[in-house]
Parts: sequence; structure tokens; C-alpha cells
Amino acid sequence: MYKVLSIQDDVMTRQIKLENIITGTVDVCFDDSGLVEERNFEFMELQKQYQCKIKLFGEIVEQKEDAILCNIIDKDIFVGKKSMIKVLVCSDEYYIPVDKVMDVINGDWFYYKISRKDLIQVNDIVHGDYL
Repeated sequence: MYKVLSIQDDVMTRQIKLENIITGTVDVCFDDSGLVEERNFEFMELQKQYQCKIKLFGEIVEQKEDAILCNIIDKDIFVGKKSMIKVLVCSDEYYIPVDKVMDVINGDWFYYKISRKDLIQVNDIVHGDYL
């Protein structure tokens, strides 16, 4: 469960700052759901709480410098129609597209250099790119 701390509207997209109410982790997430589908995340309001799924956008790296350690907790997850893996970073769960990592990873963990975090599901609303 996440609490909305702030919403920054850009021209066509938004940056939403979310706080995981269990772990206290704050994530700034990119939201372009309004560009893709009429049913999107624009219903989100400040200080309200939502069930959210956040995708890590980036690449696997060999070194841990400037990267996070991802522990794989499930290799068979679907968000909408897209196959994802669920990873644990410290105590927080995130999602990464299977096709971005499965040919590269060897084991139950890997280092991942994040360039962005994307909001891909809020409550029962799935981002249009995943339908």
C-alpha cells in the first residue's frame, strides 16, 4: 500500500511521489497512463492510499556501483498481459519485464541500474501498455 505524497504534472505526463506505508520507502514514479488509455491513473489524489505496482526501468549490470541488488521472488507474474518478474529490493517489491532480464540473469539475484521507476498498476487499473 502506498500513500501519494505529491503529484507533479508535466505537459503530457506526471511524476508521482509515493511512500510505501509499510517500509517507509519513497519512490518517484513516472506516469504516462493518460497518454495510452482513457481508464488511467489520473484518479489518484494527494494523501490517499492505493495498491500500486512499480516497474523498474533500466539494465542489468555486473558491478554494484550505482546499482541496486534485486532478489528474485517470483519469475511467473503477469501485470495485465505482460510477463514480469517480481523482485525484492531491501524490503520493497518491484517488477521488471521478463524479456529484459531472463536471458541475462544467472541465479536468484542480480544488480540492476535504474534509470526510472514507472507506475504500471494502481488498485485494479492496469496501465494501457500492459493490456
